[in-house]
Amino acid sequence: MKIILISTATFPSDQGIRTISSVLKEQGHKVKLIFMALSEDYSRNYTRSELSQLAKICKNANLIGISSYASTAKRASRIISFLKKRFNVPIVYGGVHATISPEDCIKYSDIVCVGEGEGAIVDLTKALEKNKSINKIKNLWIKRGNKIMKNPVRRIIDNVDTLPLADYDIEDHYILENTKLRRFKEEDLAGQIFFLTGRGCPYGCDYCSNSFFNELYKGKRKQILRWHSPEYIIKGILFLKNKLPSLNYFDIRDDTFSLRPISDIKKFCDLYKEKAKMRFKCLGDPRTITDEKIKLLVDAGCTDIIIGIQGSERVNKEIYHRAQTNADVLRAGKILNKYKDKLAVMYDVIACNPYEKPEDIIDLIRLLQKIPKPYFLSINNLVFFPGTKLDKRARREGLIKKETDAAYQLNYWDRSAHILLKRKNMYLNLVLNLMRGVVTETRFGIMPNSLINYLLDKKRINKNIKNLFPTLLALKSLSVFDIVRERVLKPTYRSLPVSFKVWYDKVRYHV
Repeated sequence: MKIILISTATFPSDQGIRTISSVLKEQGHKVKLIFMALSEDYSRNYTRSELSQLAKICKNANLIGISSYASTAKRASRIISFLKKRFNVPIVYGGVHATISPEDCIKYSDIVCVGEGEGAIVDLTKALEKNKSINKIKNLWIKRGNKIMKNPVRRIIDNVDTLPLADYDIEDHYILENTKLRRFKEEDLAGQIFFLTGRGCPYGCDYCSNSFFNELYKGKRKQILRWHSPEYIIKGILFLKNKLPSLNYFDIRDDTFSLRPISDIKKFCDLYKEKAKMRFKCLGDPRTITDEKIKLLVDAGCTDIIIGIQGSERVNKEIYHRAQTNADVLRAGKILNKYKDKLAVMYDVIACNPYEKPEDIIDLIRLLQKIPKPYFLSINNLVFFPGTKLDKRARREGLIKKETDAAYQLNYWDRSAHILLKRKNMYLNLVLNLMRGVVTETRFGIMPNSLINYLLDKKRINKNIKNLFPTLLALKSLSVFDIVRERVLKPTYRSLPVSFKVWYDKVRYHV
């Protein structure tokens, strides 16, 4: 079969749809991948010209697949609506948003894939080839007129090493750049690949889609977390390193790579150091950081690590149901700081949570001030992803009255937009958002530490809570800056040579 797979992700290192492509190629199908990569300004959607170019590539396809996140769902539905008017061909809607919100996706596509799609896509193509019914294929929702068949999910893939490596045969790929759909080039990866070494997360925090996945597959798995073996990971890394010589590093994007047992990390690091010989990044969480693990990772070539703090101790425990204490954060910070000459550390926190009290934000800021420096602070404003426990709670309790209140149409970093949308603790959320950037003993980004202490004076907080005018004025200025960053600076950065981007990233994270 001739199959077109379309990704609406904003960066073309989309491992999910690339793995689906590899599974289909194993079955003998001809697959083309199209990355409709628009900016992270989610108010932007595809023009008629862009969609017409897409339709030309989709001509003569036997099957079309499309994936999206909640933030890119409007873009995906626009593509589906456009193609359905032009082609009488099955279109299957998959990805995270289709899994969490199949009721929304089935409005646009007659076939929706819920959950892991590898087995479903194989069964679907076999049925279509033999002209057999697809109505009872597990993981698929099928619409026939006014009737919707909601098939259950199949057993999860317990041994993820059985999956083929993600498809990076870029000669079969296309990408949207500056309104033009063209052949994919190696430099479109910007010298990096986001690489998952496993599937699942045991924490299932209430703000995260993993909480939904964990419920979806109850009783249909051996365990929540499924790791690729170190040998499989190294095989994939070496394949990509040889195939794409411009790669500068690998960005391991497991929710928490440091959760792996020490035996796995040791084997991975030994193999990576011996065979890959390239820098890499990864993610961790405070509870699973140990000196032994960090020493191994740094010695193997890890130059950057992102650590999720998310909220104050009370918010993590009572709102996010994330089992983590301030003591965990400070203990991890002390270990990571031992390697500050070789390892750049970024801490992630979540701002603009309407369930927070003023004292929660103050407690979080005070915790950030105690963490050993230097580090980079990333402020991600809360998005209510459809289907998550926090989203359901917010809808039930009236915090989300209309769809835009969920904020998934906004970028995490649209600071002023999130603060103005939620209008809760506006002054303190502004202070926290302005702290983003490189943290030293004397400053947080552009904010001197002494200024933060000044702004957190109890009387000053009370005054600014009662009189919002100075906060609103500051947000107006911040909004202009954020628009310039998203619509001018980021597109300019993307068009720069890879060598400059590498230099820029080193300066940004190592200053």
